[in-house]
Amino acid sequence: MVEKRIARGDLLVLSGSVIVLFLLGILGSVYYPHLSRWLHRDLAHAIVLDADRACNPVGKVCTVGDGTLTITLRLGDSVQPLTPFPVLVSLAGKAATKVSKVTVYFTMVNMDMGFNRVDLSRREDGTWQGQALLPVCSTRRRDWRVTVEVASDTPYVGEFYLLTSP
Repeated sequence: MVEKRIARGDLLVLSGSVIVLFLLGILGSVYYPHLSRWLHRDLAHAIVLDADRACNPVGKVCTVGDGTLTITLRLGDSVQPLTPFPVLVSLAGKAATKVSKVTVYFTMVNMDMGFNRVDLSRREDGTWQGQALLPVCSTRRRDWRVTVEVASDTPYVGEFYLLTSP
């Protein structure tokens, strides 16, 4: 009789755990957009620089800047989903010496593609480099927004546009 109570108690704990995990999953899906914004630091006071939409940084450089900072982005010679590719950012201008961190985000407009963030490492030559991997879009879209966040006394955000290989 004691063994049945333990088994029944274990069953109650297990079913309660499953219910809690299910509810956490629902809450997570509801609050993911808010969490995503929280994870992307508050950049309300950042200077936003928009690159030319016609410039695709695959295998070539795309540049955006103002009088204080210039951000140059170059991706690998081929960018395809599920294939790692290099991300290279160069900074120039008087604000470039005060940069403490460079982070790159890959997103799609009106499409949740998950959290695609790459923290770049500073190289000896002053450039910032990392490796990225993009997911496959179930609707076969290939248009991406590449956001380069530059952390310094005055934060900068460079917005670039990427079209991946078919």
